[in-house]
Amino acid sequence: MNRRLTIALITLLIILLSIISFVGLFVQNTKFMENLVPEYKLGMDLEGYRAITVVVSDENKTIYYDADGNVVTSKAEDGKSEEVPVNREEDLTKENYIKSRDLIRERLKDLEIEEYFVRLDEETGSITVQIPENDMADIASQFVDTVGRFTIEDAETGEVLLDNSNVKKAQVGYSSLSSGTAIYLSIEFNKDSKEKLREISTTYTTTTDEEGNEEEKQVTLKMDGSTMLSTSFEDELTDGILPINMGTATDNTTLNTYAEQASNIAILINNGPLPLEYESNQNRFIQSDLRLEDAIVPAIILAVILVIGFIVLLVKYKKLGLFAIISYMGYVAILLLAPRIFNIVITLEGICAVVVSMILNYILLAYLLNTLKKIDFVEYKSAFNKAFLSIILVLVPILIIGVVLCFAAWMPAFSFGTVLFWGILIMMLYNVSITKVLFLNSVKK
Repeated sequence: MNRRLTIALITLLIILLSIISFVGLFVQNTKFMENLVPEYKLGMDLEGYRAITVVVSDENKTIYYDADGNVVTSKAEDGKSEEVPVNREEDLTKENYIKSRDLIRERLKDLEIEEYFVRLDEETGSITVQIPENDMADIASQFVDTVGRFTIEDAETGEVLLDNSNVKKAQVGYSSLSSGTAIYLSIEFNKDSKEKLREISTTYTTTTDEEGNEEEKQVTLKMDGSTMLSTSFEDELTDGILPINMGTATDNTTLNTYAEQASNIAILINNGPLPLEYESNQNRFIQSDLRLEDAIVPAIILAVILVIGFIVLLVKYKKLGLFAIISYMGYVAILLLAPRIFNIVITLEGICAVVVSMILNYILLAYLLNTLKKIDFVEYKSAFNKAFLSIILVLVPILIIGVVLCFAAWMPAFSFGTVLFWGILIMMLYNVSITKVLFLNSVKK
């Protein structure tokens, strides 16, 4: 291909990438223009967060007894009642406070909340949670003060037959029916409880007496004392799995609602109940301390430094410097697209990683230009490869640091590491393909 045509095509490609990255890629969607490029996912330090504080409940609950002194679910004739704390004094321990904090962390993790902060006051047991203010904030806040005590009870006597301790795993299941797709909450019980479940499924059924009258014996499935479902069993459950039909639908919106409900219950069951009952003390949005105007001065300074750097390249390396600038703009465009495409949470540290990547790429280009300036055009290709290889050896350790930080549980470190990883990886691939072709075609005779 003609070298001028190659340069022109690469330049057009870079211009297109720059437009998509800095402006967007819009298409008509009904009455509105929709940007196909995802928005940046900002961290709590940039976008603000939901602050939720829960405290150990000091409320009382009413216990009812029958005439024989047995606990019953409601007021009984000739029985009595008493008011007792929902949290016993002996349960208000540091160990239970820590367990509650850890359970809340696991719930947020299972909800796939990407960034969260959980702080415990070990003296009072109060727990403060910070999560991003998005569509999941309201759902996540419910998981902070919900006890999550799952029980299967005798519908008549209230006797607890099975609870969280008997469950091995709860998960969402799907089944195709003639009427649509059914969403199930599938609860698998542990080995020691399978026989108990089988006995329940054969005991709590609909039977017919000698006179032909049907008698239905039911169980009630409850979450924190609230009835989820009352039912009897038609079939014997021999595999230790209890399927609960959450609903059947044909449209995706309704199906997603059923699946979300089943998933949320499964998270509560799988993690087990909190050892204490909590009540909400605070649930409000906290605005970020960093405002848009705070970024204006640093952005201007960075832009001025870039302009000065571009002028140095043009003055010192002439035509090669111009192609280096064109290449650099393409790299920045792809670098800024990566967090949006790969759904990376950008924190202040993530922005620092972007700046570090931009600086490293400028140094890489300056090093290549300085190397190529000293040699004859015949040796350009081998000289470029040798110079680039020497830079790669320097970049690999930085790339490894980025990979390590990608596994960090602390969001600022994770954001910095993930952005740095993609910044270095894109730098390597982009310059060995785009920059190399630009440079070689610019000097080829």
